[in-house]
Amino acid sequence: MGPVRVGVGLGGVLLASLAIAWAAGAGRPSPPTSADARVLPSTLEAGPERDTEREATPSDGDRDADGETSTNAEGSEAPPERSRAARGEDGVFLAPPEREDYACRRPSVPIPEEPGCAAGAPYPACRWQLPDDDAEAHGYRVWRNTTPEHRWAQPGLVALVMAVARDHQHRWPGELLTIGDLDAPGPRHQTHDAGHDVDLYLENALMETNIGGGHYLDTYAGRPSRVVRMLRARVLDLAKNLATCANGQLRIYYNDPEIITPFLAWFGEQGLVSGVGPAMVAHNRLHRFHFHMTIADGMAPLPAE
Repeated sequence: MGPVRVGVGLGGVLLASLAIAWAAGAGRPSPPTSADARVLPSTLEAGPERDTEREATPSDGDRDADGETSTNAEGSEAPPERSRAARGEDGVFLAPPEREDYACRRPSVPIPEEPGCAAGAPYPACRWQLPDDDAEAHGYRVWRNTTPEHRWAQPGLVALVMAVARDHQHRWPGELLTIGDLDAPGPRHQTHDAGHDVDLYLENALMETNIGGGHYLDTYAGRPSRVVRMLRARVLDLAKNLATCANGQLRIYYNDPEIITPFLAWFGEQGLVSGVGPAMVAHNRLHRFHFHMTIADGMAPLPAE
């Protein structure tokens, strides 16, 4: 019998080569190594049945101290923690908060209101009363001379001072805003009769401290410069907080030029314009120990937390 002719193309050559390798003892292919098992998408052929998506892994910057990714309830990256001032071992603040990240949200607590509010009536038929129950838990104290009747005002003003007190408590741990007279027509005030005025105190941080009986102490006298610097930083931060949450619609009487000048510069840099008057201006000497703030009439109340 003559030789059998076999037609061999390229495929035949490949099959023959594999057969020869097997016969020569190459045996079965060795199992893939760990390096071979994970193939990056760029090395894979595209195909309808091939999953080329690489598993997402968080970067080092997205992990918290325990190595877990920081996310919120919706699964997206959580926002940074709000700024706080840090205290030194001696109890003195070392530096003001790094960012002006004011929340401008009042505490979610019941607020007494006049019956006219439910009907949509304007002031004075609609007024809110600053709550006094558990006030310190919400970031403020009520001034010692402020009576319950003097805690009423336009809803926008009550909401504003409550929101800013909450912010200040967070930003300056251990410190509280003291809220004085709101509506208080009578011999003690030439104003405070239209629901848009309030007296605010940072006790032992403003230029003078009212110790009662018509006596006032110079708060900064004899204190180290770093202490005075941080006290003024608190005062300036309060003014910025008020202006931010009021969208610039305010006027503050306060007499410290070391606060007035930087505050007005900052106010302009933010593009804020007050329709009430100069955003901060010196007034009579009583405004060395408190802010007297007036806001625009009809300001909408800030939302609750």
